Amino acid sequence: MNGLFSPFNRSPYDWLAAAPPDVGNLTRLALRVTANDPRRLDGGALAWQQGGLNGAGNGGLMRVAAVWIAGFRGESLAAEAAVVTALTHADPRCVHASVFLTGCLEALAAGQDLPDAAAAGLRVMEGLDARAALVGAGVLGLETQAAHRAFRERDREARAQVRARVRQGLAGKLSSQSGFVLDTLEAALVHARGADWLACVEPAALLGDDSDTVACVVGALIGARGLDVPAALRPDLRLGHSWPGWERGWACVEHLPALVPAP
Repeated sequence: MNGLFSPFNRSPYDWLAAAPPDVGNLTRLALRVTANDPRRLDGGALAWQQGGLNGAGNGGLMRVAAVWIAGFRGESLAAEAAVVTALTHADPRCVHASVFLTGCLEALAAGQDLPDAAAAGLRVMEGLDARAALVGAGVLGLETQAAHRAFRERDREARAQVRARVRQGLAGKLSSQSGFVLDTLEAALVHARGADWLACVEPAALLGDDSDTVACVVGALIGARGLDVPAALRPDLRLGHSWPGWERGWACVEHLPALVPAP
């Protein structure tokens, strides 16, 4: 987590204090429960535990492409995706969806088509001991024993649910564009099959519900596919509207200059 935020010399707690719009419930709670000790990484597990172990929102999935953009690859990409997601969304459905997505992005960027890349992403998901990665990183610990137990008990079924939604998405079956992580994943895969950038993004935006998050995940997938954003839709990137000090001078430009051009 520190690596993702340090280029801005800010922390997620600074971000939350700036009152950004539309902060997800799990994200807000995860940051608040660890605000007195920013070194702790178990906020997501604590938030999930305090919420009755029922929350499986899409907030982790929508941001996890940053791990791939930042240059993580292979086993380290899978493990980092799991940890970064669980910082706020520790439900195994959220964690496995993110591990799948980053594995899929890596395969897409290597030139595989979407079905083959999705199959590769599923293999990555199946090959990672996500619970061990979270324990090793301190995301699951002594104060989150209920979350740890629930993750272990639900792990296998969560993987099966991700597999099912991936297959449905690739087949064009869209259940919903709700904020539920598996709805978002399925919908993003449906839309990401389009022939060009606009054909992928426009349906996600027009269908409503949690369309901004769905479109965000679609954007990650089609960016990895190499689809170009239409020139007319490239306004200047603005990051300083709610958090002064943001700029594009961040570490990702060193890893993927074609995807994230330097200022």
